Amino acid sequence: MAVDFTDREIKMLSILLEGPSTAGELARRLAVSRRTVLRDSSSVSRKLKAFGLSLESKAGVGMSLMGERQNIERLREKLASHYVAPRLSPKERQQLIMLSLLEHKEPQKLLSFALQYQVTEATVSYDMDACEHIFSKYGLKLMRRPGVGVWVEGPEKGIRQLVTDLFYKNFDEGQLISILKDKLPAKQDQASAAFSISDEVKNRLLKLVDAKLIEDIEGALGEILAELQFPLADSAYIGLMVHIALAMERLRSGESISMEASILSTLKAAREFKLAEKLGKRLEKTFGVRIPEEEMGYITMHLLGAKLRSSHLANEFFAPDNFEVARMARDILAHAGKQLGEDLSGDIVALEGLILHLKPAISRLKLGMDIRNPLLSQLKEEYGELMEVAAGSVRSLEEKYGLTIPESEIGYIALHIGAALERKRYKKLPVILACASGIGSAQMLASRLQKELPQLNIVDVVSFLDLDSSLAKYPNVKTVISTVPFESDSLQVIQVSPLLDEADVEKLREQIKIFEKSFVSTLSPGENREKQGEELRSQILLDLIQSFVLKDGVYAKDKDELLKVLIRLLREGIPDANFEEIARALENREKIGGCAVPGTSVSILHTRTKGVGKPFLAVYRLKNPIPMQNMDGKMEEVETILVMLLPERPQAEAADIMGKISIALLENSRWLQLLKKGSGTDLIKELIKISRKTEG
Repeated sequence: MAVDFTDREIKMLSILLEGPSTAGELARRLAVSRRTVLRDSSSVSRKLKAFGLSLESKAGVGMSLMGERQNIERLREKLASHYVAPRLSPKERQQLIMLSLLEHKEPQKLLSFALQYQVTEATVSYDMDACEHIFSKYGLKLMRRPGVGVWVEGPEKGIRQLVTDLFYKNFDEGQLISILKDKLPAKQDQASAAFSISDEVKNRLLKLVDAKLIEDIEGALGEILAELQFPLADSAYIGLMVHIALAMERLRSGESISMEASILSTLKAAREFKLAEKLGKRLEKTFGVRIPEEEMGYITMHLLGAKLRSSHLANEFFAPDNFEVARMARDILAHAGKQLGEDLSGDIVALEGLILHLKPAISRLKLGMDIRNPLLSQLKEEYGELMEVAAGSVRSLEEKYGLTIPESEIGYIALHIGAALERKRYKKLPVILACASGIGSAQMLASRLQKELPQLNIVDVVSFLDLDSSLAKYPNVKTVISTVPFESDSLQVIQVSPLLDEADVEKLREQIKIFEKSFVSTLSPGENREKQGEELRSQILLDLIQSFVLKDGVYAKDKDELLKVLIRLLREGIPDANFEEIARALENREKIGGCAVPGTSVSILHTRTKGVGKPFLAVYRLKNPIPMQNMDGKMEEVETILVMLLPERPQAEAADIMGKISIALLENSRWLQLLKKGSGTDLIKELIKISRKTEG
């Protein structure tokens, strides 16, 4: 056959052999203009006639090769004889073979792969053995029939999971964000580019999710998440985007996924399923395909296992639905702190970060979802002690939920512990830090930056997706340290790796010498005081919750014996207190006047004393009513005692919280009823609401 293709035409046809492609996509992959692609397509169309093939263009789809299968195979062999394949490692070649087998339902010949990658059939056969081993991990079976070829059979779930894993093996989260958000550096070269997407595997993966598809999905997803105020962390957002993009491509190809009826029924009861349904309806309208309930179920699993972005300091700790996880988070920090010789349990930032991580992590583990940690090998190598401490700190969590916490999850917990440890040991300092990774790794990076570069003042640590809002909040900040590559005409951008290696530190030192003269304070004295006050109130409330005591069935025959019994019980609840001082203060308070609240059968024993260093709150329910004087000077049959202790010179915030708790007895009937009969969890939930209630 006397048809000769130019090098660029060979590359163009090789891309089209993978499947339809738009002129814009071809231009990007060939590094030429759209006009050049359209000009070349005319030449290619003429030459394809010799093979009995044609080039068809269709709006919304792009260019496609049309013709009989045997003619397409003849073209493939012709191109393979002229095309010099790039140097590929066996691993890269095997990934490309797997993607080809997953994309095409019909059997493919070993010879075709051998010609395409310029290796022997024996090498391809060895590659197939390696691919078969990988396929089996996903419940897929590689079928081999002499004279017919090779193909893959198995569940749709396994196919999608394998493709998703290939995405994460070839792109880190920062790269995926850059691709999806179109914020790659405008000019790249091999020396300075954050990464290159020119290699064969990356290109083949990107071909699976075209730019228009991503744009449409992002529009639908963004609208739903904004409308329902569901702020996904970057890692969760990217995971959901990749999942939906692959799902839409597979649905458009007629492939649907299945799910056990019992699992789907459980997922449908979750509030996240309603969000998935709403998103599904929007996607159906956008793409014109029906999205079955099973697909909604898998989207729900992603949402249940998704980390959320934080919005308010300690907000997650004090959310009533999060109380159990919050207690677990504080236990983890307390245990880790004891092992490391530091008190970490009061670190509000670490607590909120752990809660935001643990809640979806528990859901992921219960649902059997994979937990990825791209930093795991580096964490094990560089932070072995933290990994051991984290592993020891999750024992109670494992026992509570009957789960085995995998090493990848322990790595994330180690990041949160490490961040808290860095903050404890090194003073915070002003730069906005934008990260693609999870909250714990972002905070650990912030702490390391503060340690290595004390001249920095990190005013905000944000998700890359929240960078614009942070810049609006701090308009004087002109420097951004980011783990995601991007360019800006108005900002000084310094890119670093999530774990900050020595090269990053040196690069930052050089840049800071240039930038540090322009650093200015971004918080007014009033804003600083307000922020410190909020942190202090949160810390006081955390202390109250951590030490809170509820005890039923307390017996005493009269008021005098009751005071002695209470002191004995307080010894069990307050370690390292001066109980002689506490007893003296309670007795003096009783002498001043009645403490029972009229008509409630509840008495408040509250006092300031040298006996305690922190506020303390306890509820004791009596086995039998005891007559005590009330605030009107009359006798009251008391059944419940509310003990409230403050240091002799308490912080104003502590006194304010205790005051609100007292006033609630007169204004909040639910608080009164819970004091008498509520569970400890319900009492604490109501206590949080009361203490955070603003005046007026």
